[in-house]
Amino acid sequence: MEAAERGGGALPLAVRELIAGGVAGGVAKSAVAPLERVKILLQTRRAEFRGSGLVGSFRTIYQTEGPLGFYRGNGASVARIVPYAALHYMAYEEYRRWIILGFPNVEQGPVLDLVAGSIAGGTAVVSTYPLDLVRTKLAYQLQVKGAVNLSLRESKPSEQVYKGILDCVKTIYRQNGLKGLYRGMAPSLYGIFPYSGLKFYFYEKMKTHVPEEHRKDIIPKLACGSVAGLLGQTITYPLDVVRRQMQVQAFSLSNLVKGKGTFGSLVMIAKHQGWKQLFSGLSINYLKVVPSVAIGFTVYDSMKDWLNVPSREQAAVVVPVLSEDGSNAAPVHSS
Repeated sequence: MEAAERGGGALPLAVRELIAGGVAGGVAKSAVAPLERVKILLQTRRAEFRGSGLVGSFRTIYQTEGPLGFYRGNGASVARIVPYAALHYMAYEEYRRWIILGFPNVEQGPVLDLVAGSIAGGTAVVSTYPLDLVRTKLAYQLQVKGAVNLSLRESKPSEQVYKGILDCVKTIYRQNGLKGLYRGMAPSLYGIFPYSGLKFYFYEKMKTHVPEEHRKDIIPKLACGSVAGLLGQTITYPLDVVRRQMQVQAFSLSNLVKGKGTFGSLVMIAKHQGWKQLFSGLSINYLKVVPSVAIGFTVYDSMKDWLNVPSREQAAVVVPVLSEDGSNAAPVHSS
């Protein structure tokens, strides 16, 4: 009993899922922070990083900002991803249970995971979006000899726009109010609903092809999760590019997406920057997704073991059973 309590066994299941998901998200995000920084700069700084490629982009950041430049904005990123991942995992499990409770005859398969995953993704985005906005703005700044250059083409370094996470939040709120903290959220929701749903859908669909005796092994989970993440990212990536450009439009020289809306911005970017810009940074995102998923699964599984969180297959779902007269009888548990 004491061992279980030390491992979190005394905590409610939802709380243990929150902790496991949050820790996994934070560790995975920090591990791929350099690739995330380069991806954001490729998405939002087309002119400065045109043709640089992965190696060239890394070289530019290192020469202008040093090693710490690869982690600019990572503090805000981790501050966002911890509650985001925690909410995402927990909400997915809860929504799935609620759907089964509300619709006992629903088929428990990939389609259910698609629905639950989509709603959970939307819930997590709305709850943590301001931190994602702050992360992007901090990552967008380029540090040069103690000052921040908003554009590599400027000959003189300009003053730093944001000094940190709190300063960024205060500045945005002071200039644009609460609405400013949610700028670009529409494409985030448009993207996360299909991405989150498809990720869970592909993951669970692929797991059905894994032999039963190997479904709990880490390698099959990593393989299924990585492929599911790659497929989901490819389908929804253009919306991620639009979101980034909308988030940093105040710094953009062209301001192509200003006031255009999500789908209008898609058209404008494709028309003026080329359709390839809608997939700018995707190759880096592929490199980022695989280790991120691998680390995320490993840490999440380790945390679940330590916190005594049962697997989803083992977790009981309370389903009410009606007696012959139509009243509720004692509930039964099904997995």
